[in-house]
Amino acid sequence: MSQYLVLSKIEVQNANAIAGFTWGFPAITQFLGFTHALSRKISVNYQGTYNTEFVGCMVISNKVSNKVYQPKPYADFEFLQSKNPPVLAKHKATSPPIIEEGKLNATVSLVLELSDPLLLTTDQVTELENKVKAMCLNMRIAGGSVLSIGQVKLFRANNSQDESKQLSHIKRLCMPGFVLKDQSEYLKKQTEKIAVENNESAPLAAWLDFSALKVTATPELAEGQTLTNDQTDATWQYLKKPFDGYLVPIMAGYKAIAQPLTKEEVIGLRVKPDPEDQDIKAVNFVEAVHSVAEWLSMHKVTRLSEYIWRYNQDGEWYLCQQESKPSSDNNEPSTNTDLINNLF
Repeated sequence: MSQYLVLSKIEVQNANAIAGFTWGFPAITQFLGFTHALSRKISVNYQGTYNTEFVGCMVISNKVSNKVYQPKPYADFEFLQSKNPPVLAKHKATSPPIIEEGKLNATVSLVLELSDPLLLTTDQVTELENKVKAMCLNMRIAGGSVLSIGQVKLFRANNSQDESKQLSHIKRLCMPGFVLKDQSEYLKKQTEKIAVENNESAPLAAWLDFSALKVTATPELAEGQTLTNDQTDATWQYLKKPFDGYLVPIMAGYKAIAQPLTKEEVIGLRVKPDPEDQDIKAVNFVEAVHSVAEWLSMHKVTRLSEYIWRYNQDGEWYLCQQESKPSSDNNEPSTNTDLINNLF
């Protein structure tokens, strides 16, 4: 039995557009953060009323508008900046600082996976959907304000026939849109290919092959010329990415760069005092982890579980991953160690 809660066509204003070294769409960590926050509000484990949790989400982008401008033709795009806090009457003599940040307006759809299916009557399902919608309108997604939500629908499938109908209903709610698919396997293959010549910088070089715009020059030698020089013409050609598809670099999680610290060991930590957890390691300094993903049209989705992003914590790694569940052909899913080795 599988059960999913669909939040379709969520209109978000001023969401974060920068994630690690990438920009243009919020990081998956931010959508999973929203999923976890909503789970805490409804789950009985966190003083809610429902005996389940949201353990993962599928992200569908319906529309994205980055807040950028082009200073002059052919120039790079720049983010629109604002001055914060707003100027008050008593501050008229001084100008507030410019806070450099990237923002976007977006319409996204989320498919949340339930840990334990709920057995509810029709009226109880309607009550849950209305309650979740009211909660979401008071929450933030990727730092942005939720302006509206198209529909909130709970779906349950008991067998393969139900799963087919469930998938059709969810597609209709989320289309037109593009779903984000983890393609860290592509990064692993490219890293292995480059490592044959230069093992030390292979992970970075492989990731740049997916994230950088690269061109190559083919010299055009004049008649009788055998060697190139500064005056030799060239034909410039765009270098394709190592694999086909709408591939994009993404931020996939975090990696610890130091030992965990207690609250007392970090000055200025904004954590409410709680005498009962004095020994809990409250702080861990981390760096962003980057990988590769692919935007696929929603109509190509055949199994929802393969597109659900879930948190995986393994030692110093804290990652967002899509792990395929074992299928009828007995293909073994990737282990955490395999997936971690693919990341930059």
